[in-house]
Amino acid sequence: MISEPVLNTESHTVYSNMMQQLFLSMEPMMKNDDPVNYIEKHLWEEANQQGITEIVSKNFNQLKYYLIRDVLGYGILDVLMKDKKLEEITVERFDRNVGIIHRQFSEFNILDTNVIFGTVELMNSYIQKLMQKTGNSVSSATPIVNTMTPEGHRIIATYEREVSLPGPTLDIRKFAEEPYTIVHLLKCGALNDLMAAYLWLLLDAKSFGLIVGETGSGKTTLLNTLIGLANPRWKIVTIEETPELQIPHYRWQRLFTRTSPTITQNTKFDISIMDLIKASMRMRPDFEIVGEVRGEEAQYLFQSAATGHGGLTTFHSSGAESALNRLAAEPINIKMSQQMLLWFIVHVTRLRTHEKKIIRQIISLDEITSQNNNIQLTKVFQYDIKSKKYNINSIDELIQKSKRIQHASDMLNVNLKEDLEKRILLLSECVQKNIKNQNQINLIISKYYDDFINFTLV
Repeated sequence: MISEPVLNTESHTVYSNMMQQLFLSMEPMMKNDDPVNYIEKHLWEEANQQGITEIVSKNFNQLKYYLIRDVLGYGILDVLMKDKKLEEITVERFDRNVGIIHRQFSEFNILDTNVIFGTVELMNSYIQKLMQKTGNSVSSATPIVNTMTPEGHRIIATYEREVSLPGPTLDIRKFAEEPYTIVHLLKCGALNDLMAAYLWLLLDAKSFGLIVGETGSGKTTLLNTLIGLANPRWKIVTIEETPELQIPHYRWQRLFTRTSPTITQNTKFDISIMDLIKASMRMRPDFEIVGEVRGEEAQYLFQSAATGHGGLTTFHSSGAESALNRLAAEPINIKMSQQMLLWFIVHVTRLRTHEKKIIRQIISLDEITSQNNNIQLTKVFQYDIKSKKYNINSIDELIQKSKRIQHASDMLNVNLKEDLEKRILLLSECVQKNIKNQNQINLIISKYYDDFINFTLV
């Protein structure tokens, strides 16, 4: 329930005039180091010129609030956009309450707010202003826009009644200001320290992995979190349709696609994920991340992985077997010989707990190995929702069950048990100190690589 100052009829007229004047002076305001101070000065200057200082003085706080909200903020949705606990804002139609998904009250799915646009005209106008803030445009000719706010929140909007009824629609996926780290996931139990150490070891061996799950299951969050464990000295290349990933590495090349407006019907200047994967093969990355694969671009990703660098991507699927079947089918057509390049498949999904909370959980981790020229899936980790535990909880059990970590330890020339113990110890240090900033986590996990280099030099 949002409570905002009330503007009476008299002050609303003043507000409308002020908004018009501010719109005309938008350019000098944006160049100003203190736009809030600029708005305050503008308010008093206009009040003096128009001889309405008494009205402005009486309603100054209310007028200032709305001018700042609507010029610098996100207008009617500004309070929701500033709430760090919200995960998503959804507007299915102009005449119904704006909905939100709250991180702390996930058991209710979508909650209603007391915010409502009310008319088609107001919502269309809002979407146009929102697109201007993101540096895009929307019109009847291009009624669908998929973009991001300057803060990194993802927006998908439809305009007018061109492709949606009864009018425009809007969905904003909000991302945390501080990206989730491995500490966040360990503390909430999305995985345990043994699995984290295992995945960290495989990443160091430049493995090729797949994160699968349904829409909104946390695939991108997990992808971003895992790459935070990779060697800080590596060169990382990320490829996305909409840039969402936040990689802590100094040597990070961030690539994203380009799509021509629908109205032009000219795709010769488009840059696809496939084009970017081809280009990245000449950039000599230590590790390559593709935000998501859906179609034939997967062919190039698998070919790229065969060149020896590590790879990680996400894929819509309900499990490891389903993912392999989808990869083999049209239009992706990944042959079995190519599928053997995969080391592991992580399945993350949304679960409802006994307390009726919705959580995001890694429920299984499968290794892919070859046997008699066939793909063999080995379920290394399996989550039991009743006990809230994984099937294996000791290093010895993991070593006995996993073939890939033995391969990884041979490649890295390390004692497997000692290496896993060291990684678990460093991860535990991060958790015990409650360090959730990725740069601070890097300082701790870098000890692993520092010690390794010192040992090698000796």
